[in-house]
Amino acid sequence: MHRLIALLCLCAIAAPAWSLRCGNDIVSEGDSVLLLRERCGPPTRVDRYEGKSAIERYDVFTGRYVIEYVADPYEVWTYNFGPSRFITRIRVRDGVVKSIETGGYGF
Repeated sequence: MHRLIALLCLCAIAAPAWSLRCGNDIVSEGDSVLLLRERCGPPTRVDRYEGKSAIERYDVFTGRYVIEYVADPYEVWTYNFGPSRFITRIRVRDGVVKSIETGGYGF
């Protein structure tokens, strides 16, 4: 019975899958990149991408709705913590952590 209670307690305090542990600190989705950099240090690599978002607007000159595509830039920060931990890729948009994904073991 005591083991079951201990296991439930451990599950309750474990960091969710969308978090990254850096030392004694945790970074989660929704945190700022300033907090990410403070807790985890600089990333091993930063890749910049630009998606496109469709926006529908009313054109007063033609009297119709038109679709415009606007730039939607984001970055993917990669952390390689070495061969004993997974590589972690963090999608950053507008200075905020949007998603955290893990890959294979680092090197």
